[in-house]
Amino acid sequence: MDAKQEVLDILQKIWIKLQTLPEANAIEKGGFLILLLFILTFLALVVFACAQCCCSCGRNRRSNNSVL
Repeated sequence: MDAKQEVLDILQKIWIKLQTLPEANAIEKGGFLILLLFILTFLALVVFACAQCCCSCGRNRRSNNSVL
């Protein structure tokens, strides 16, 4: 089994779980919400880090020798 098929299988399992979420109990909904919050926080931090790096690369940085 190649990597593409494995990813498709994982996505299919996630899709099935999402379809059964409205009938899920409170614990499963809470777990899904925590997992979703973790993923969104991680993605937001990655985007923030990339934006910070891209914005700071164009600035002129002072060298320690120029203070003397």
